[in-house]
Formats: sequence, structure tokens, C-alpha cells
Amino acid sequence: MKLKRDFSKLHWIPVIISLVFLIALVVVIATTFMLRKDLIHEESIQLAGKFKDRFDATFVGSETCKKCHERTYLEWKTSLHSRMMRDVKVDPLANIGNFSSPSEVRTFSESEVAYTLGSQWRQQYLKKQGDDLLVLPASYHFNTDKWTPYYPDEPEQREWWTECAGCHATGVDPKKKNFVEMGVACEACHGPGSNHVEAIPGFEIPTIISASRLNSALSAQICGSCHTRGHDKKEKKYAYPVDYQTHKGEANLQLYFNEVKPDNGEESKYFWPSGESKYSNQQYLDWKQSEHAKVGVVCATCHSVHQSRTDITASVDSSNLLMAIRSKTRLFEDRLCKSCHTTVQYRSVHRIHTFGSCVRCHMPRVASIGEAGDAHSHTFRFMYPQASLKAGGIDKQPNACNSCHHHKDTPVDAMVGFLEAAKKNDMPLPFTVHKKQ
Repeated sequence: MKLKRDFSKLHWIPVIISLVFLIALVVVIATTFMLRKDLIHEESIQLAGKFKDRFDATFVGSETCKKCHERTYLEWKTSLHSRMMRDVKVDPLANIGNFSSPSEVRTFSESEVAYTLGSQWRQQYLKKQGDDLLVLPASYHFNTDKWTPYYPDEPEQREWWTECAGCHATGVDPKKKNFVEMGVACEACHGPGSNHVEAIPGFEIPTIISASRLNSALSAQICGSCHTRGHDKKEKKYAYPVDYQTHKGEANLQLYFNEVKPDNGEESKYFWPSGESKYSNQQYLDWKQSEHAKVGVVCATCHSVHQSRTDITASVDSSNLLMAIRSKTRLFEDRLCKSCHTTVQYRSVHRIHTFGSCVRCHMPRVASIGEAGDAHSHTFRFMYPQASLKAGGIDKQPNACNSCHHHKDTPVDAMVGFLEAAKKNDMPLPFTVHKKQ
């Protein structure tokens, strides 16, 4: 009887085992289903991107860029580009002009200023008049505490939307008279970012422009679209390439913009007889004439856009250090030049200027607006005193020798003689073979 009862208990063991297995199987299936559901949801989020290229992209603003590129955003935020244009109502301290100082050229009051332009060499001011913005007719020079006329030979007030907007703000539409963002923001150089924000994973690179991935000519054109002078080809009235804003890095700037040229009649007024720019913000036009342009040395080779220079050392004096920071060069003056231009020994005139700087001779400060010496020449050619003699004086044609503070009052013919003597003293004979400049 007992044996029979024990046998009946054993009869239930397979049932219990089957039930346990069934429960385990249900748990595994349910868990797998839940995990698969989560994976599908995650994949749907990852694959939410829409774009593989940057065509027809629109501007989204640098605050959107900050979400993924916070470090770069913060570096840009403290740059001169970010402070190119500021609203004085939002940021009253943006106005650094000394309106309490007496001035005959300043014909407007501080209360008329709606926006400021620039903050380093000089500052200009915009007045709001309906939907229009007018450039007020005087500039304030921060370093000298002086007011000078802004383009004294031109109309008293310039139309900002026509003359300036495309290089002072980002995402400008001059016809609708609006812009996406003040200043030279991320998308001013990298192009509209909407497609990049919604890029299909794996297509982040082709949905945005990066100058480092372009050939030298296209890379330089990004900077050159603002650091130039001319008129938009399509409308012919805008002093900046309107449509190129959305095509930067992919299209050819020359298809959108007519650049002024030193040998083109009336346009030659913007250049010295030697071909170097007479006014600032024409660095691209100088660079195109240079040997650098021929071999692919571009703006970003020497300048760091987002950061200030990286070679800050205690061995340089404070005034030269400040100049390097202003220029945002990757290395300090000679160190930057000599990182490419190496030589075993100094010859000819170079042996008497070992105390000086490559920049002082090959990039003299001969371009100006308002006050002399605002910008360096970017042809990188040595500007000979012989050219000044030929042109009738340094006021008609500056040269590198007289641009030096030590020699600014030295007669030009004396500089010519000294230069020739220095070359002859160290030049293999016959000298006539080497005389041609």
C-alpha cells in the first residue's frame, strides 16, 4: 500500500518538470521580446537622421552646434569673430566708444547706436531706421582713443544690408532684411547646419563643411568671401557674395563674386602701385598674388580660427605677444615662418636683420582705414624702397624699409643705397646676375 502511494507521487515529477520548463521558456521568450523591443526602439532613435549630404540645408544657429561641440563653441564664443556684431540693448558693454571725448567727425550720439561692429582695431556703429540699418559716419579707434571718419570720400551713411551685412552676421537675407545670428558664427564658415543636425548615422562628415577637408583654393575661399572687396555677381549691388553663404566650401566663389583687381582701371584705387592692398580686409586679394597661394599654403595654415595662438611663452615680450593673439597665429611670428622656411645661414640683407622679424619685412603694415597701418600685407613679397622712389614717395608707394619705426623718417634714396650695399657685400660675383628683383 505504501509502495503504491510512493509510485503515485513519482508520477507527478515529469509533470512538475515540464511545468517548470514551460514557465522558464515563457520567461525567456518574454525577456527576449522585451529586449528586442528596446533594441528596435533604440535603433529607431539612431536611424532618425534624414540626410546624407548638405544640399538645401538651412541655418540653425550656433546654440544648436553647442549641443555636440561645446568645447569648440566656447572657444569661438571668446573669439573676435563672435564679437563682430553686438546688440547694445542686450549687451550695453559692447559699446567701447568714448562718446565723452570731443570729436569733430562724430556727428551722432551714443543713444542712436543700435549695434556695434568690431572691437579690436576700431569700432563702427549701426543706427536702426525702420527695417534698415545704417552705418554711422565715424569709427572709434580703441588703441588711440580717436574718432575718424568712416570712408570720408563716400556718402555720410552707408546701407548696412547692401554694403556690410553678409560679413558681419550669419544667415543674412538682404531682401527680407533679417539674419539668423549676429557675428561670424559657426555656420558663417561651416555652412548651414540643419542637415548635419539630422544626419543619418555615419554621414556626419558630408553633411557639413570643414575647411581642413577641402583643397587649398576652396578652403581659402571660405575666408576670402569676407576678407575681400568687390560685388555680388547676381544682384550687382551687394558688396558681399549673397548666394555663396549657402554654398561655401563646395562652390567656386568666383562664380558668385566679382573681386576688385589691381590692374582693372578704377578698381586700382584699392591697391598700391606694387599690387598690395591699400585698405584692410583685402587679405584674400593679397594672398592670391602670393607664392603661398601657388603651393597651397592657406589662411588656416598660419591662423587658428577658434583659438588664440598656442605657442604662448614667457620668452616673448608682452607687446609682441598681444600682436600674436590679435592675429590668432598658430606660432609666434618668426617661429611660424621658420617652421617652413628653414635656412643653414643668413645671407645678404637677412644677416643684418637677424634681430628683427620676417613679418616686419615681408608683411609690412601698409593697409589702412581711418588710421594708417591697420593691416599687414598678405602678398608676402618684400616691398622695395626702389618702388617708392619710382612712384614719387612713400605716400604714393610704401615700402618695407620705411615702414619700420626705426627708419620711418630715413630718406628713401638712403634706404635704396643701404639695401644695395648690404646685398653687394654678401653677393657672389657678378652682382648683375642677382640684381633683378
